[in-house]
Amino acid sequence: MPTSTSAFIRTHLLLVPGMFALAGLLAHNTSLDRALATVFYDPAIANFPAHTWNTLELFGHHFAKSAVTMVWLMLLLVAISVSLWPQWRPQWARHRNAFWVTVIGMAMGPLTVVMLKGMNAYQCPWNLREFGGGADFSSGWFVAASQAGYCFPGGHAASGFSLIALYFLARHMDELRLARGLLGLTLLVGASFSLIRMAQGAHFLSHNLWAAAICWFVAALAFLPLRWPLRRARPVWISDESAG
Repeated sequence: MPTSTSAFIRTHLLLVPGMFALAGLLAHNTSLDRALATVFYDPAIANFPAHTWNTLELFGHHFAKSAVTMVWLMLLLVAISVSLWPQWRPQWARHRNAFWVTVIGMAMGPLTVVMLKGMNAYQCPWNLREFGGGADFSSGWFVAASQAGYCFPGGHAASGFSLIALYFLARHMDELRLARGLLGLTLLVGASFSLIRMAQGAHFLSHNLWAAAICWFVAALAFLPLRWPLRRARPVWISDESAG
């Protein structure tokens, strides 16, 4: 992780989200999106077989997303606890601003994705005529709610990639080994969530790559104020008075 604020901005606000976004653009503007969707589509039944697998829907979609929500709720509980009772975990209490930033950063990525889903007309693969649906491809933005596709970017992938906020938290606390593990976990969970929904016909690859870009950018942006040292000014929106 970059040690300087400028390097942090270049890497985590520009380079990494930019790479995910560029990959998303390439997947969308080439045949890759549809080629991968075709792998999971069965023209004999005019459907994605995984779409009807109840076990995959239960555990791979609903249970998995609920597990991430539980992680967020536990993080929120820790943030509240170290703010109200700093003596409970003094080594954590001095990082309570970072805990709150993590709560915010982890939530805002998926929330941003949800808002964007209602602003554009991109359809899920299973809605398109070429994959057994009844809709034509559309890529309009800022459309009426009745015309929105509610599919782009990928919401389930955003839930998985939102865990990147935990990576930034661990790095802020100088827990380097933990940070590396959390980075790997985030990429694994995000990729797994993406693959599940692609197999079900719910999303194209580009939808999920854009979700990763958004979640990474939002989490990094949330942590940016903590990069300014003592540093000119400490964040003032959470008081440090209770620490003493």
